Formats: sequence, C-alpha cells, structure tokens
Amino acid sequence: MNRLRFSTIAHRDHVFCSPLSSAKADQLVDLLDLPKSGRVLDVGCGKADLLLRVMARYGVARVGVDPNGELVRAARASAEARGISGFVELHEARVADVALEPESFDVALCIGSTHAYGKFDQALTALSHLVRPGGQVLIADGYWKREPAAEYLAFLGAGLTDYCKHQGNESAGIAAGLVPLYSCVSNDDEWDHYEGLYCLSMERFVRDHPQDPDAGPFQERIRAWRDAYRRWGRDTLGFGYYLFCKPR
Repeated sequence: MNRLRFSTIAHRDHVFCSPLSSAKADQLVDLLDLPKSGRVLDVGCGKADLLLRVMARYGVARVGVDPNGELVRAARASAEARGISGFVELHEARVADVALEPESFDVALCIGSTHAYGKFDQALTALSHLVRPGGQVLIADGYWKREPAAEYLAFLGAGLTDYCKHQGNESAGIAAGLVPLYSCVSNDDEWDHYEGLYCLSMERFVRDHPQDPDAGPFQERIRAWRDAYRRWGRDTLGFGYYLFCKPR
C-alpha cells in the first residue's frame, strides 16, 4: 500500500493535517511575538494554513517546506486565493535538502512533522539552531495520555518510547536549552473532527473510485484505523502544542 498516497487522500478535506481547530490556530498565532521585519519558517507545512495565518496577522516574510507535492500545490493555491502568493516561499522538498541559514528566523513552526528530523528532541535541537536568540519555536507532537495497549502499539507499528508524556515533551525543550512559554493540547472535539474527516475522505474516495487498484487496500486500512481510534487511540494518544523561546 502506498502510505503517502493514502495519507494525502485522507487529508484532502482538512484545513490542518493535525487535530487543530481554527479557533485554537488563531490563539496560537496571537501568542507569537513577531517584529514586522520578522521571518517565519514552517517545517512540514502541509497546506500552510497556519503559516498563512501568521503572515496575515503579522505581515512577515515566511518560508514553508514540505516533501508532499500535492499538499504544497494546495498551499500555493491557498496563497493565490488570498492574494499573497508573492509573499510566501514554498519548497516541495525535504527540509534536509533546503538551504536554511542558522539563526535567520524569528519563529520556527513544526506542527506534527517532527519526523522530518527523526525524533521530537532532534527536531527541537534543529529548530533552535534556525531561530535567532530571542526567537521562538512552536512545535507540536503526540504524547501518551496513558500507557498504550500492546495491541495498539502493534497496530501503529510504534514503540512505547516513540512518544512520552505531555510534561516530557516540555522537558525535552528545556533539555535543548529552550525556555517554555506556553503549552496546550488538542481536545476531544478536535480529535474527533480530525479523525472523522480522515475516515470520511477516504471512504468517499473508495466509493467514487472503485476501480482504483488501491481502493481495496485503502478501504481495509481506513476501517481498521477507525476501529483502532475508537478502541484505543481516543483515550491513549494526545497531541500537544509547545511554544518555546531561545534565550538571548
């Protein structure tokens, strides 16, 4: 099964490729302290809606990076529709393949894309090197609400150490030399909307493309995914947002 294609289709109707509501996105953007001449980087920007909201709020220069070409095209279309395509730089690439000058950004965003650097702590270190002294890192990733069932780990193909507790994510930022400023988590409504739309998008794709070679495997996978979320994921896996400052 082509996992990249599966994920792209399942996210086709999402504004954000994470359990994030529009209201919470605006709250997070409002917390950023950005100069008018500031620069913002979004690693794993997806459709870049959060990045474009930062631009609309602060009028700053912005750079987005994502290896998923279809999501980057959606981001470009969104920027064009808002009349700001000339003010955003979007790269269809892995972040490792984009030349980014150290300490050249005022804010670095990485929402659910820490895998771009390997692990959460590695992402924190890399992002902290990209922001100026006094700059900020807004990063989001999963965390365990409770110890996961062995069956859930097997379904995800994950290990217990792939995530830690909510407090552990904040502690990782401190260990990276950053100062924690703010944190919050996705609530049940945000998770249910994200997961519900994920399943709905895929079920409709399978319905509308029964002859697609991936239709059968995709249908089997999405129904297993929905069951796993209801059985284990909803009460086990959380998603946290962490705002840090790099000391001057």
